[in-house]
Amino acid sequence: MDIKERIRQLMAAAREKAKEAKALLVLEVPETEKANALLKEAESLRDQASALKSAQAIEDQVGEPVLPGVLPMGTEPGALPGAAADVLGKAINDLRFGPMDDPASVVMREIYGADYRQLVFDQTKAFARYLRTGQPDRILSRQVWGLDDVKAMLRDGLTVQEIKTTMVEGQDTLGGYAVPPQQAADILKRIPGMTCVRAGGATVVQTASNMIEWLSLTGGSSRYPTALRGAWGTEVQSPSEKNLTLGLEQINVHTYTYKVPMSQSLVEDASNLVAIFNDMVAVTLAIDEDDAFLIGDGVGKPRGILPSSGNADGITEVVTTNASALTVEKVKALRRGINSQYRQPATRASWIANSATASTIEEMQDGNGNFYFEDLIVGEAFLRHIWRESEAMPDIASQAYPILFGDLSGYIIVERLGLSVVRFQDSNTGINKVEFHVRRRLGGRLMETWKMCVQHCAAS
Repeated sequence: MDIKERIRQLMAAAREKAKEAKALLVLEVPETEKANALLKEAESLRDQASALKSAQAIEDQVGEPVLPGVLPMGTEPGALPGAAADVLGKAINDLRFGPMDDPASVVMREIYGADYRQLVFDQTKAFARYLRTGQPDRILSRQVWGLDDVKAMLRDGLTVQEIKTTMVEGQDTLGGYAVPPQQAADILKRIPGMTCVRAGGATVVQTASNMIEWLSLTGGSSRYPTALRGAWGTEVQSPSEKNLTLGLEQINVHTYTYKVPMSQSLVEDASNLVAIFNDMVAVTLAIDEDDAFLIGDGVGKPRGILPSSGNADGITEVVTTNASALTVEKVKALRRGINSQYRQPATRASWIANSATASTIEEMQDGNGNFYFEDLIVGEAFLRHIWRESEAMPDIASQAYPILFGDLSGYIIVERLGLSVVRFQDSNTGINKVEFHVRRRLGGRLMETWKMCVQHCAAS
């Protein structure tokens, strides 16, 4: 049978299966299981047709019928014409990993010089082997960005050449062996769910350098942070000048390392070693970064939101008027510590405190013994805004700042893509123990202070 006719038949059969599945889903009692099976059959038929199209393309170039994933009789892999080898490689990887749309395939091949999915597949196998044996593969010395990361960089305006430069820089400054993009993504995507600042809407900037410069505005007020004003009147009148000052503030990227200890038997026997590693790393990364973003002093780490005793950033303070206790009135007043545009809609602003402070608020009663507030639940509304908790926040005490309220988009997180890991097993790690040292680079700083306010425990 002619290959083009076979492709046509496969596509027609796929459409028929999809049509049957749709009919089952609109029944009064949908037959979902059977419909899903038909949809899988349709997808399989389409994959077969796609593979045959690739085989046809190779046949047109080498003049000999080719099955997907099989070289022509007597042909060495390197003997195929360049374009034919590319088509064959794509056909094999489409069958192995699933098809990739043409724009993504072209861009990723241009960046990596080979099929991205095969590179990630090889890195993933090498990474699991490295965790178990400590024997590094050369492929792990290459930092690979995931497809989603590349798409984000393209949306941010980077060219393909700039992305390739970023990748080379990431490789040169790796300081260990690259965590493959799938594992890195699995670790990093869990972090927002365990944090307050990142999950609360902080602005995240990805960079390939060791710092970024952020535009800073001074001379204004919290309502008009730019200090610019318009003027009403005639067509010929000129608006009055205001004292707007523009500047550049540096946000440095800091190196963060984390040690993951494991027993030798776990490393040797656990079939899900990579999953265990990912989980252990994700939890600690989340806790440590949130601590730094909230209370970090900026020395070798991100600069946190909470003010020091001097409040150098000038964050609005709502004073409790009691040196060591909260009052209902002052907790409610904290909502009004920022201007209305930064707390609308209600999901824009967040509360952050530790669980002990939450307990204190829950226990507040009026003179008749009635509780002022319902129990506080993380992720749900308190006084119309989301309640978040972090044990990094200080307890209620004299001169402490136990509650933070505001729009967290004013906090800028700067992070370099990629993670790296080094495996250690020697006399320093101890008998039958293995250590994995994870390395990450990120920074942070509150740049729009008018979006945040804090509860200050003080008598006046």
